[in-house]
Amino acid sequence: MSDRVTNIIILCEDREQQNLVRKYLLRLGYNERRIRAEPLPAGRQSGSQYVREQFPKQVVAFRARSAKASCLLIVMTDADDQTPVGREQTLHAELKRATHKAVAKAEQIVILIPKWQVETWIKCLLRQAMSEDDKTSDKPPVTAEQIKSATGILYDWARPNATIGETCVPSLRTALPQWLRIG
Repeated sequence: MSDRVTNIIILCEDREQQNLVRKYLLRLGYNERRIRAEPLPAGRQSGSQYVREQFPKQVVAFRARSAKASCLLIVMTDADDQTPVGREQTLHAELKRATHKAVAKAEQIVILIPKWQVETWIKCLLRQAMSEDDKTSDKPPVTAEQIKSATGILYDWARPNATIGETCVPSLRTALPQWLRIG
């Protein structure tokens, strides 16, 4: 499991996304020293814009590292006013615009896309009824302890043949197979 991957790169919009991915990796038994989170967007830059701009660079770096060792690139960005599928297509369009090869299914690149913000996923994992379209699900903010608790439930929901909780929002349900690819 975690011994197969020697380098893990995380590209996210914000600290909550980064913490959810990191805590999930640790739950799976990955070594903290193998995990490298890219810097978060600075200032007033849009988080999704930042991830779109960084995506081609990170894919190129991932491919270079993968030639030497087993790597995993985890990308998380919000769909915002698009659908999760539409947001993923914008990432692939950025890669194409930068004249790089498309992501192959066999590549260990995992793309996770909540609708408006990851707090919706965290709260629904904690069995709170959430609306996928709630733009204010980050109020009140989630705590580090809530994120840690959510990863346990996420692990359970992402297993093959799992019973998924009734509070699971559509974008998370769609992303569960991607979470399973991580571990």
